[in-house]
Amino acid sequence: MPTAILCLFEGEKITVAKALKIKATQNHWSFGCIECQEPVNPHGGESAHFEHLSRNPDCSLSHKKRKRKSLKPDYNFDDSEAFEGYRIDKKWASLSRNKKIIEQCKIRDKHTCQACGFILKVGKKFVIECHHKTPLHIKGEGIVTLKDLVCLCPTCHRVAHTREKPFTPKEIKALLKNGL
Repeated sequence: MPTAILCLFEGEKITVAKALKIKATQNHWSFGCIECQEPVNPHGGESAHFEHLSRNPDCSLSHKKRKRKSLKPDYNFDDSEAFEGYRIDKKWASLSRNKKIIEQCKIRDKHTCQACGFILKVGKKFVIECHHKTPLHIKGEGIVTLKDLVCLCPTCHRVAHTREKPFTPKEIKALLKNGL
């Protein structure tokens, strides 16, 4: 797998460590691949590197889309038993969230699912999720406002993400009305 350890920032080649410092101290920054100039993001840790925000098949430093290998044996769905509990090693990056705006969304929506109207409180805690109308992996980095967010119960949130372009609360209401 290719590993980019340098990127372009304001016309200079910089290291992952320097890019991470810039990212932590500046509100606006843009890093580019040294080969194709496409946007990249620095990742720290043991194998620090830059990763393209979108795959670029023409760039030797861009990660290529891998074919997924089955990690478990195939089973007949009619079997009444299956093998589980084995360890799978995973490595992934997560996108940052702002807890303050998420809490504002929950207060605005009164901790109520905007698709089905459900309110769930366990003890003193509400169980409600804040859904981005445009997923962050599509929108990318940037400003998020309350207009971009909506509260959904865990079930409706799961339903929202059952297709590539998430269902809207209005579409989920229609699905529920029509018996899914």
